[in-house]
Amino acid sequence: MYVNDRQRRRVLKSAVVSGILFTTEALAQSSTNVATVALDAFGEKVGSEQIGLYNEQQVRGFSLQESGNYRLNGAYFIRSANIVDPALSGVTIRVGVNALGVDFPAPSGVVEYRLPTAAPGRREEIEFALRDYGGQAILTRGSAATADGKIGASYGVNILNDTGSDSVKRRPRHFGLVPTWQPNEKLQVHGLFSADRFVKPGDYAVNVSGTVLPPPQPHPNNYHADWSKSEQWQLAGGLIARYAATDRLVVQSSFVVTDLDRERGDFTLLTLGADGTGTATAVRSRTSQARSSAAEAKASYYITNSQRVFGTLRWRQSRSQGRPGVSTALGAVDQAMGTPVTPEPPEPPEVIPTVDLTRQVMGGIGYETTIAKTFWVRGGILRTHYKKQVTPPGVAPRTNTESPWLYDFATSYSPTSTLTFFATTVRGLEESGTAPNNAANRNEVLPAVMATQYELGVRYRIVSQVTFIGSLFQITKPTPGLDALNVYSLIGEARHRGIELSLTGRTDNGFNVVGGLALLDPDRKSPLVDSGELIGRAAGIPSITGLINLTYQLPILKQLSIDSQLNYTSKRLLNPRTGLYTPEYATLDIGARYNFKIGENAAVIRVRVGNVFNKDTWIASRSETLSRVQRRAFRLSLITNFGN
Repeated sequence: MYVNDRQRRRVLKSAVVSGILFTTEALAQSSTNVATVALDAFGEKVGSEQIGLYNEQQVRGFSLQESGNYRLNGAYFIRSANIVDPALSGVTIRVGVNALGVDFPAPSGVVEYRLPTAAPGRREEIEFALRDYGGQAILTRGSAATADGKIGASYGVNILNDTGSDSVKRRPRHFGLVPTWQPNEKLQVHGLFSADRFVKPGDYAVNVSGTVLPPPQPHPNNYHADWSKSEQWQLAGGLIARYAATDRLVVQSSFVVTDLDRERGDFTLLTLGADGTGTATAVRSRTSQARSSAAEAKASYYITNSQRVFGTLRWRQSRSQGRPGVSTALGAVDQAMGTPVTPEPPEPPEVIPTVDLTRQVMGGIGYETTIAKTFWVRGGILRTHYKKQVTPPGVAPRTNTESPWLYDFATSYSPTSTLTFFATTVRGLEESGTAPNNAANRNEVLPAVMATQYELGVRYRIVSQVTFIGSLFQITKPTPGLDALNVYSLIGEARHRGIELSLTGRTDNGFNVVGGLALLDPDRKSPLVDSGELIGRAAGIPSITGLINLTYQLPILKQLSIDSQLNYTSKRLLNPRTGLYTPEYATLDIGARYNFKIGENAAVIRVRVGNVFNKDTWIASRSETLSRVQRRAFRLSLITNFGN
């Protein structure tokens, strides 16, 4: 049973007021330079700044939102809704050698969310920001804890009035509260409350009617139906308890719920030709909901200092309710003029939703050991029972049940203290996601699939603070796509082979570097590829992605650092039927950070210019639609810290 909007507002108001009353230490320090804390070039996020080749949604060409490879303080959970930045101390994308420490890992990598722990005393951080394209923001973070650190809480509130690169105004509101209880050195308990209220005009995307890309889009222009809206709540809550029973035994239990309540999610699809003219269709949406609950009990026991056994019991339930929207033809459209103004269609009548219910239970055990201080081996097996039931209105439920064995194996060899070779393999059961907005079966939930990954790699510490990581990997699994009838379904097999390179660290002459390169072959095999109807490559996935980020600490004025980042993305396949690609592109970002004091309080001025040369081009997405590179953007913020 889903909580109605009035109840949600009451719960949110109560929790936010409590968070402000019990306040706190900075959760996700905006004053922190994320490039200096990144373990590698594959993905790190602190507050509103992030760096890396990958992000929370996509790793190695696959969607982690669909496969569900998420952890919260090491606890297994299913993400139906986002956890907002004010409730987190950071986010790390773990692949390659930095995923070796994850028990029961998953193919494509793992996204690790970290909760803050309040330190004794009270701390506050307030940020005032002028954001991209004329937006503004006020962000607060803080923490408070008793002198002995036994009871505390961290909180954050973000009030953002954003304007996107497409000139669309957005009004996100983020609220986070993380209470902690640590009565002794053995027990630590984290609570979680996260809320995201999001309001903006509806979304839009571009289809291509021929074999030539449309001309550039002028800005500002209105490309969504003028009456369309997007309104939703995203809530997350949970409890994680960790207990060190002895020096050798650690147990952890958790329960996490994430909830998405989309009150409205209108969508406009423009179908354009080479001259930028065509037609537009808008979808007036109905409400939809998704809720996931997950519980885990796990334990880790060191038999000796070099041998460990570990196990887990997991349970999850995911329930979603989707209702089809109503399409409205907006008529002819010229992107130079924007989408024509049309009267808002009446609110769609209530209909019976399609209900998707997934239940899954897992149990696993693993073992790791270190041999002669140079070899390390870990292996684990999981048995899972997975049941999905989809109930369309007026149709008998469709049920899919699977009970496969899953496994993972990893080994490393360190001939010296600076050099490590590693190899891993992992087999997992993953969701395939839902059909995108431009599909004939929009929002239909696809069945689960088996995914397998193999990887070989090396980590080498060049000097004390500079590390190189390289790896070769292959991931295979059934893949979805659009068929000849524009239906999004499992149409073949994906095989992603790639090379990842990362160079991170700080040099003696004041430079901090984060450099990364991903070479990917996103191959597709299916009867449609064999017959020549489709190109055997994934849509929207570049073959080459690279970045180089340099931060320089001035030797004369040590309070000032200058940073720059060059990003490169190769061409992407837009339409596997016509062979149409979007072009390669590169962007340059530059910024500076100045540390000073206001009285006795630390403060930071942060300035950043994104896409300095205003590169403007089309980008192909995985759903075979077009978006644009974000225009040149300017951001300025003042961050002040208070407390002891």
